[in-house]
Amino acid sequence: MSRQSVSRSASAKPTVSATPVPASAVNNVPKQGEHLFEHDGVKAVIQFAQHNGQWIAEFRFRFRCGPFHSGTLPLTINCGHQANLQNALHDAARRMVHAMATATKGHQLNKRQQKAVDALTLWADQFEPTPTTVPSQPAPQPKRFLDLFSGVGGFHAAMKKTGAVCAGSVELDAAARKTYAENFPGDYVTCDDIRKAVASMFGKVDIVCGGFPCQSFSQAGDGEGFDHKDKGALFFETARLIGDLAPESFILENVEALGTHGDGKTLDTILDILTDLGYAVQTCVLNSGEFGLAQNRLRMFIVGIHDRVLANRTTPFEFPRGTDASVVVADILGVAPATEQCKQPMERQKANPKARSNRIEVVALIDGKDCQGYRVASPKGKGFTLCANSGGPGSKTGLYLVSGKPRRLTVRECARMQGFPESFKPHARPGIAKRQFGNSVAVPVVAAIAEQVSKATR
Repeated sequence: MSRQSVSRSASAKPTVSATPVPASAVNNVPKQGEHLFEHDGVKAVIQFAQHNGQWIAEFRFRFRCGPFHSGTLPLTINCGHQANLQNALHDAARRMVHAMATATKGHQLNKRQQKAVDALTLWADQFEPTPTTVPSQPAPQPKRFLDLFSGVGGFHAAMKKTGAVCAGSVELDAAARKTYAENFPGDYVTCDDIRKAVASMFGKVDIVCGGFPCQSFSQAGDGEGFDHKDKGALFFETARLIGDLAPESFILENVEALGTHGDGKTLDTILDILTDLGYAVQTCVLNSGEFGLAQNRLRMFIVGIHDRVLANRTTPFEFPRGTDASVVVADILGVAPATEQCKQPMERQKANPKARSNRIEVVALIDGKDCQGYRVASPKGKGFTLCANSGGPGSKTGLYLVSGKPRRLTVRECARMQGFPESFKPHARPGIAKRQFGNSVAVPVVAAIAEQVSKATR
């Protein structure tokens, strides 16, 4: 079933709110109406309003197939103004189709998905064509980033590669704060709880980054979502700081399952909140194994560019594509102590692969159990996703058949799996260090995203 060309209108009078408007949203314009489209996994909205005697319109779309692509733009005074409503609607529809094509570029769509995209394009064609010239944006000042849920500094290591400097870090875990401070000394502000963090602590912030807690959204977690006050609900604290700081951009990370949690409604809520703060928002699931790492790690990234610095209102941000899937576990292995070996009985499932593989190649099971923590993989393939908390003899790292015996990864090998430099100093206790790396982000993936953000805000 599809729903197309549905128009809704609203009063042009601003709504009185009991709460103050966030600093980042002062340029937002209340919508006066919208056109809706929904067809087999694709949902789109074009919102419009009149401003200073002219018309503005912007789009939001969610493609809930494949990697859960989405794109949103806030309705603000900085939108391209048109002489009439029809011209504004066409301009937004044209840019939306182009943005959808860019988001899905390089992904193989099945017939159902392609029909949905074709239906969206046909719907957009109903609006009268009028081109819009977008004014160029001034070059920004050097970037300062705020590192939320900073862990041991995966985001910091990535942002440092772009030349950005740290304005502050926020992390609840004391052991992680210690590891962070040892590896990234500086005069930035450190806060131990995001619920106590306020914008005035950090001064000017250009980029907010962080991986808000994922356990309540993960398939392996409790599924409570926003209802978990110490995990999922902390997204709202993230949004509060973004709203108060009004940074040029943000980079957020979470598990792939965020896209399907609550039948997609959780992600819809996140996108609406961030867009209403004044940001064009894009999402994409990226695999670290395609960015020169030995680990297959699928994570959703949410990138926002503030309306005031948008250089391109058709494709505000384009995610980087991985270009190196050649690295395998064998490339990051060192000498492991006997304590990393698994002594439990192993049952071979198949011979070792003769060639290198860009997949996880399971070749044996421990105690005959085909589940996480008991599978043994060949080092000629990709590695299991590092976990902060995982059971079985494979524990947080997974098991690999090295010199005929299954073993876990060492702390240094875990650091390499996440792309940390060899100079990085892990926590002295191996169990804590492995948990910290399991909680971290893949450094090369964030660095590639940060580089694209830098280009998008010039």
